[in-house]
Amino acid sequence: MLNIFQKTFKLTFIFSAVITGWTSFVLLSNTSLNLEIRDVINKMYFNQKKFIYNVKDLSFLLVKDANERFIGNTKDITQLNKK
Repeated sequence: MLNIFQKTFKLTFIFSAVITGWTSFVLLSNTSLNLEIRDVINKMYFNQKKFIYNVKDLSFLLVKDANERFIGNTKDITQLNKK
């Protein structure tokens, strides 16, 4: 029983650390979704009841931002290869 709680706590801690680090990196990078991410973070602090839903929204925005960056980098590389 104690082992299950330890694994759950460890998973929660790792997830929180990854989301915190990723969010900090994106906010410092001044991406196109910067304002939306800040808005979701503000909602998380002002409305604790919907915290889990806001974490989901933040995760979605972070993945969307990563996809936009990846697609942009892929286009740049493709254009370089055509030259």
